[in-house]
Amino acid sequence: MARRDAARPASDEPRRRRRRALAGESGLPKYTPDIALRSIDGHLTRTSTQVMAWYRLAAQAWSFRSDSQREVLIRQIAAQLGELQGRWLHLRVTTRPYPVHMWAESFDNNALGRMPDVAGALGWDGFLEGEQRHLMGLSMSDKEVFLGVEVSGRGMLDRWVDAAAPVLERIAPAAVRAELAALDSEVAHIDELVAGSGLDAVPARPDDVAWLMQRSCALGLPAPRTLSVVPGGVSRWETEDLAGFTDGVDMHQEPYAPTVKVVGRIRSQTVQRNVAVLSVGLMEGLRIPEVDDPWMQHSDRLPFPVEWSARIYVRRPEEVAGELQRQMGKVRSQIRHYTHDHDLDPPMSLARQADRVLEVEDELTSGLTQLNTRLYGWWRVAVSGKDEAEAVSRAQQVLDVYRPKVQMEHPEAQYKYAREFIPGEPLASTAYRRRGSVTWAAAAVPAATASVGDRRGIMIGETCTATRRPVAWDPWLAQEVRRSSGLTAVVGGLGSGKSFLTGLIVYKTLRSGARWTVLDPSGPLAELTRLPELAPFSRHINLLRADPGILNPYRVVAEPRPDHFADEEDPERAWRRERSLAAATRRRLVLDVLTGLLPYDISRLPHTRIVLLRAVREVGGANDRHPGLVIDALRRHAREGEEHAGVVADFLEERRELPQAALLFPDTTRDDPWQDERDYRLTVLTMQGMTLPRPGSPREEWTDGESLAVELLNLASWLTQRTIYEADRNLRKGVALDETHFLSQVPTGKVLIDRLARDSRKFNVRALFASQLAGDLLRVSGFASLVNAVFVGRTDDGEAQDEALRLLKVPTGVGYEQMLGTLSPRPRHDDRPDDTPRQFVFADGHGGVEKIRIDLEAPHLEHVRAALDTNPDASRVSARGVPVAQAAVRAPDEPPPVLSGEIVAEDLPRGGYDELSDDDVLDEGFADDLDADRVRPTGGVVR
Repeated sequence: MARRDAARPASDEPRRRRRRALAGESGLPKYTPDIALRSIDGHLTRTSTQVMAWYRLAAQAWSFRSDSQREVLIRQIAAQLGELQGRWLHLRVTTRPYPVHMWAESFDNNALGRMPDVAGALGWDGFLEGEQRHLMGLSMSDKEVFLGVEVSGRGMLDRWVDAAAPVLERIAPAAVRAELAALDSEVAHIDELVAGSGLDAVPARPDDVAWLMQRSCALGLPAPRTLSVVPGGVSRWETEDLAGFTDGVDMHQEPYAPTVKVVGRIRSQTVQRNVAVLSVGLMEGLRIPEVDDPWMQHSDRLPFPVEWSARIYVRRPEEVAGELQRQMGKVRSQIRHYTHDHDLDPPMSLARQADRVLEVEDELTSGLTQLNTRLYGWWRVAVSGKDEAEAVSRAQQVLDVYRPKVQMEHPEAQYKYAREFIPGEPLASTAYRRRGSVTWAAAAVPAATASVGDRRGIMIGETCTATRRPVAWDPWLAQEVRRSSGLTAVVGGLGSGKSFLTGLIVYKTLRSGARWTVLDPSGPLAELTRLPELAPFSRHINLLRADPGILNPYRVVAEPRPDHFADEEDPERAWRRERSLAAATRRRLVLDVLTGLLPYDISRLPHTRIVLLRAVREVGGANDRHPGLVIDALRRHAREGEEHAGVVADFLEERRELPQAALLFPDTTRDDPWQDERDYRLTVLTMQGMTLPRPGSPREEWTDGESLAVELLNLASWLTQRTIYEADRNLRKGVALDETHFLSQVPTGKVLIDRLARDSRKFNVRALFASQLAGDLLRVSGFASLVNAVFVGRTDDGEAQDEALRLLKVPTGVGYEQMLGTLSPRPRHDDRPDDTPRQFVFADGHGGVEKIRIDLEAPHLEHVRAALDTNPDASRVSARGVPVAQAAVRAPDEPPPVLSGEIVAEDLPRGGYDELSDDDVLDEGFADDLDADRVRPTGGVVR
């Protein structure tokens, strides 16, 4: 027995094992997606019949552009569409909630050298968290526009390869990729076509494709604040991977219901919305851009998110020619029926049809072929609500915003129409087909939106045009990144909100690490120095009560530092040249100031200028001089026989006796009043009690006190810029000057503005110049070319409006002038205090110009808002005048009143949950986003 076993072949046992069949892959169920899409490769999507490439369109500015610029944009888009003849297009417009956590992280990382927290006051973490809570409560979003372009159809062989892919991957992997490899050149061609000016499209990234699929499959459901980021390196979704977009979402419709119900599972919670889908119907001839705005942009005005889906076929010329011939034959037959058979004149409508057919035929046979290409398509609009009533109500609002020029239809097959929004799905119906030229379709400008500001700076407000989105602005982005000027103009009439805007910028940038010197003659911004979180790092100097000599003209011009010229080719020579320039500036400044102190009749005499110039040159331009030495030089010249020098000296001695004039003449027995060892982050210079001339009044009408006030203002302005050159040139610094319209009337004032403009980039300075009239700033040579950012508030005068637009670099004479007079509107018969947030036209310095609304309404900034409130209120006086005994009466359980300016940590506002809307934010997940463990301890960034 043992011998037989030994003689058995060794291969018998393996053969017996091979006879036992394994389960293998045959028992696996086959997954078929609920949608037509079968795979995603990069920015290519494939169905069983079609391959489409998806692109993301760049935002296009529309506001504050001339009609010629808008027409160029429309023609550029039309030319690109005309190049896509014979292809199907799928246009999708959706929204993405403003990425608050991304802004907060960028803002936190950009807050370099911020000041330490103060015990009991609003710290950095509380400030940053409060900014995020307020932003989330506003529920604003960004418009995102995607364009799918048909690359190729798919034949039976392509579908067979897809079905056999699991097997072919093992035996012939190249065959699986052969289809996409064959389309490489075609895809590259389309990439190049849509990348030009107009569409400015780029291939959609994996994150973009994932977001588009999520928003389309879960149509109408609240958009999550954050979307799971596609793992790095992943750019392909197999058929089975598409379940990630469709699982957890169900869409169904009751018979004849006006909406489709969408039920989804988000963060393990069930959310339900009703979606109403409308279709664009008949449309009268729109005059875009002369009269009408892009018709797809009208929906941006609505206070809730709107989704768009358009299926477009760009027709070949030969297809249109045959149809035109048939249409023309019908029209001719109808005309002949009237004229020959019945001897009647044809109706005018029939004659117009004949003329239009001839026009289209002429367009196709002449001119630029791309611009005359025809297309047809279907444009759908979707809105959602918490229930059917809200969805139908919002659909009615869409109808109202488009009537009477565009008719919106509400079809019955809501389920099929809602499916159209998903890439790859077929048309629900060919009803409501719209025909036109590519120029007509391009005039919709789907990517038109508000685009201004950046995403790393302070939040200053929100746009209030057709599109509503947050406006962040980094005042040092221009100098540090774009290598441009930091000059900023703030223009507006009385009550336009210039001081409030300046205070907002100063406060928020101080919190993020900047240093500011503010000249505010009237004094309201001095309240910033009393805020608990700023008080230890701030000082308020009332120049009219300061030590003698604080405005000594020789001291307000900074002495150049050698280290500022280390990057020059010859540092020593550059430093000496700048010292000579500083000395010359001091001599010119002293000459202007002393001339301004003289009576107008004396100052305008040529001989006066001569004797003053001689005395100033004798004293020199060293920084240890003072105007008293000039008067002494005039006395010496008078003794030497220059009689007029004695006359000038007498007048100056008389002015020297004025209390305010003492600011020019230092007390040599005391230390320099400007020297201080403390590192102040904020210095506010005020001149309360000083009387300035009426803006625009001629120099000869100024009183002695007004003349002195203008000269002091000029010197105070020079004093503010001194801090720029005494600090490290790399530090972020800011200078804010109010009443700058008077500086433009003084020669050295113009020199100061020009110097700040030219040195702002080199010394990393943001210079804010506030003025009531733009023309005062435009009179400064080179100001218009050097200005970077511009804020223009309400301006009523026609000439001033035209000058403001020139400052904004906005086209004039096209109707924008009147719009400046409508900023910050107020009802005529409203007796309540005007506390509404002010509106400005903001030009960010790199192409963005929009109308914005200044926002300081966040609960955590209530104390800042109160400090910047300059509106008079008699009730505040009466409240302070209440007798002490009466004020002390309160209920036994009532806590003692908080003193003015005192902030208790427990009372700090914690955010505006009640202000949230769930139109584009998921209510159920909002609290999770604000959990304490998601707040970064060092920066307060809400994840």
